[in-house]
Amino acid sequence: MREQVTLNGKEQKRAMVLTTVIEGGVTARQAGEVLGLSMRHVRRLKAAYRREGPAALAHGNRGKRPAHPPEADWAGEWWN
Repeated sequence: MREQVTLNGKEQKRAMVLTTVIEGGVTARQAGEVLGLSMRHVRRLKAAYRREGPAALAHGNRGKRPAHPPEADWAGEWWN
């Protein structure tokens, strides 16, 4: 069973454009221009999207704790 993933606006746009590329509506070059990506990156995203579906477009570290979180007292100063 696939894990449910929530996509943000940027990822939803990528999913729509990649679906259009897969269906043959636009080329990878045109998709790259729309998304602001290189043609090579569009091809990589397209392959991953075919393999894994929309989950391939979400960042791999989403929802995970940072490997090197800032110290609590320092973070308060930095974020405020």
